[in-house]
Amino acid sequence: MKTIVFFNTGWMTRYEGESDTDPIQGGGKHVETYHSGGEMFNFKPRLKKVYGYVQPVGATLNLERILASADGDKLEDVTVVWTARHPTKGGTRVVGWYTSATLYRAYQEIDFSRPSSWNWMGREAGYFATAHIENVQLLTPDARTLLVPRGKGGMGRSNVWYADDSPAFIKEVRALIKRYTGGTPPTKPPRQPDVLKRLEVEKKAVELVIDYYEALGYALKSVEKDNVGWDLEAIHGKSALKLEVKGLSGPDLVIELTSNEYKKLNAHRTSYRICVVTQALTAPELHIFSYIQEVNKPGATKGPDVAGAWVSADGKVLALDEVISARGHCL
Repeated sequence: MKTIVFFNTGWMTRYEGESDTDPIQGGGKHVETYHSGGEMFNFKPRLKKVYGYVQPVGATLNLERILASADGDKLEDVTVVWTARHPTKGGTRVVGWYTSATLYRAYQEIDFSRPSSWNWMGREAGYFATAHIENVQLLTPDARTLLVPRGKGGMGRSNVWYADDSPAFIKEVRALIKRYTGGTPPTKPPRQPDVLKRLEVEKKAVELVIDYYEALGYALKSVEKDNVGWDLEAIHGKSALKLEVKGLSGPDLVIELTSNEYKKLNAHRTSYRICVVTQALTAPELHIFSYIQEVNKPGATKGPDVAGAWVSADGKVLALDEVISARGHCL
């Protein structure tokens, strides 16, 4: 059985570099002060590999603590599980993993011959772990439901955790990884080959969204007929999401929201999801948009920037244009 280790970092959606729609949140005093950190690029591919950073205690990783027989400058064939604290709901959660990874005792620098998008705070990003992209899985935010135990027997304050006293939790983690590596991971709904009638587009979209969230362990309830401003409610532990479903027969991401839906979207931003299924009758693809609030950059005025955007896990931004209508009549 492969050696496993847990690395705790700041929270991001994509980990492909900082942006207004994917700010890094949490992760320690450095992130709080500068809104940046080495883990920002943990899932950004380069030449079919990814390079992961964690801040260890001291300047090096204790490879012998991970595997007693380690005696060199690197350790191969390790499963690295990345965790982060949810910025609004709290709780440290599994956000992704590298399998068949290589760990390095000392910090490794990525030497680029020219400036790149990996550059931050005036220097190139570096890493302690690397893996081939085929052995990498980043969970979408709503799929990050597995909570990491904290306190006695669980993860402490260190960013590196070995889970020696948590065999039950390790078993849960291995089962989660197996779900994604033993078959088609539940990151997109299964494609349906049957050609349905145009009037069934919305019905098919709702079915696909239900399948997706149920595969992640959520309990679903339909509230379509209750006129509450969303179609489905998804519950997983303390997480309660409000899902508005839009089905489209074509590939273009263009939707309309009713005044009630738009009102409830603004009232419940952190728990509201806009679930759009494109090409619902032929080659369905699910796009889930959640609200990302921008954070202040260094030197900005004190307090959070209330501006934000509706962003999908793959970085698509859904622009919402408020439309004001009127009705005329004779007096």
